[in-house]
Amino acid sequence: AAQRERTGKLKMSDLAQFFHLPINAAAKELGICPTVLKKICRRNGMRRWPHRKIKSIERIIATLEQTIAEGSGQGDESIRMEISMLRNERAQLCAGLMGEAQRV
Repeated sequence: AAQRERTGKLKMSDLAQFFHLPINAAAKELGICPTVLKKICRRNGMRRWPHRKIKSIERIIATLEQTIAEGSGQGDESIRMEISMLRNERAQLCAGLMGEAQRV
């Protein structure tokens, strides 16, 4: 009963600080089981835990930054714009503003 009361009050803003962790690690940090964490996410409109999406975006950003560092200067502006869009998407995911990120 106490866990239900405690988890019932959890909001996405409370969970957002754990999005960089896998769901099992985040659940352990919160002191709840992964199933309860998934239910809280679904109740708040998030279909998937964003850890893997965030890591994917970070890998793409690192690759693009490396391309700029090694590049000849051609197309750097478009790469910088792509990096900026990816950083914005990552920030929105980390803030819990996007349920399922969809790139434009």
